[in-house]
Amino acid sequence: MLKKNVSLLIVSLLSVQILAACGSTPKPAAAPTAPSEPTKAPTAATAPPTGSTAPASDSILKEKTKVTQVLDWFAQSTHAGLYAASAKGFYKDSNLDVTIKPGGAQVSAVQIVAAGQAEFGLASADSILIAREQGIPIVGVAAFLQKSPSAIFFHKGDNIKSFSDLNGRTVYAALTAAYWTYLKKSYKLDSVKEVQFTGQYTNFVNDPKALTQGYTTNTPYSLKQQNIDVDALLVADSGYRPYYSIIITSEKYLKEHPDVVKAYVQASVKGWDYYKDNIEEVAKVLNEANKENSVDYLVNEGKLQKDFIYGGDAATKGVGYMSLERWQELSKQLQDIGQLKKNEDVQQAFNTSFLPKK
Repeated sequence: MLKKNVSLLIVSLLSVQILAACGSTPKPAAAPTAPSEPTKAPTAATAPPTGSTAPASDSILKEKTKVTQVLDWFAQSTHAGLYAASAKGFYKDSNLDVTIKPGGAQVSAVQIVAAGQAEFGLASADSILIAREQGIPIVGVAAFLQKSPSAIFFHKGDNIKSFSDLNGRTVYAALTAAYWTYLKKSYKLDSVKEVQFTGQYTNFVNDPKALTQGYTTNTPYSLKQQNIDVDALLVADSGYRPYYSIIITSEKYLKEHPDVVKAYVQASVKGWDYYKDNIEEVAKVLNEANKENSVDYLVNEGKLQKDFIYGGDAATKGVGYMSLERWQELSKQLQDIGQLKKNEDVQQAFNTSFLPKK
C-alpha cells in the first residue's frame, strides 16, 4: 500500500521540484510574519513522539552515526546551510557522518525517505500534508524557508498589479502544483492560457505579454543575462505561504532515533546561522557541488534569500521555526482547493522539539 501511495504522490512532488528549480541554471528537459504560537501543553508537534525516548540535552552523539540527506534539487543556495554544516565540521562535531545527495527532476526525497533509503530529505509543507493523507508517514522537523520566494514574473512595465490580472494572459506554471490551484480558485483565473512550465524561459522571453513562475532570488538574475528585466507578484503575498525547504524524516526513524534527529537538526541550524554572515565563502562550497551555478550567481541568490530564511518568526524564534497556526492555515487552504480530502491533525505532520532553544 505504501508503494502505491508513494507512486500516486510522485506527479504532485515533481511539480514542486520543478518549482524548486525555478531560476536555477536550467537542466536539460527538464513561496507576512505568522502569529506567535500560544503557550500550551506539549503535543506531537512540540514534543518527542509518544513511546520514544526524549533526545538528550547534549546534541553530540555517543557513537559515530552515518546518515544521508537527499535534496529537493541539485545543490543551490536553498541548501547552503547543510553544505556549510558539512564544510565547517558541524556534523562531524556532533559525531555525524553525513552524505548529501542531490535531487533532480526524477528524484523524490519523500519517496526515498518513506522507503527507508535515506534518513532525511527536503520537502515543502504542502507536500508533507498531501503525502500524509495518502498514508506516507513523513514528519517535518525544521523549516529553512519561512516562506517561499516563488513568484509569478512578468516583463517590466507590463500592467500587472494583482494576480487577477493574469486573466487573458499566457502563464507558464507547474499546473498540478498546489500553489497554482490556490491562485486559480482564489483569484477566479478562469480565462488564463495555462502552459506547463518546463524549467526553460525561452517562450516567456519571446512573448512580452506572457508570465512565468520563478524565484525572486534567482529568476531576475537569470533573465537579466538575456537582457530581460522583470517584475513579480510573490506567491506568499496571495495568502498561500507554506514553509519550504523542510527537513523531513520518517515517523519510524524519528521514534527510533530521536537523538540522531536532534543532532542532525541542530548541526544543520548551526550551518544556516554560519551562512548568514559568510555567504561568499559557502557559495564556493556550493559551486564545488554544482558547477552549473557560478559563485557570482550563488552569492547573488544567497543575499536575496536572507529574509526568507532569517525573517518572519525566525528573526525571534530562530532558524527552522514552524508554528501550529501556519500549518493549520495551510491545511484549511488545501482542503478548500480540494488538494486534501480530510481534516487531519496537522500536529502529527511536524515536530519542533529538536530545534535549538532560543
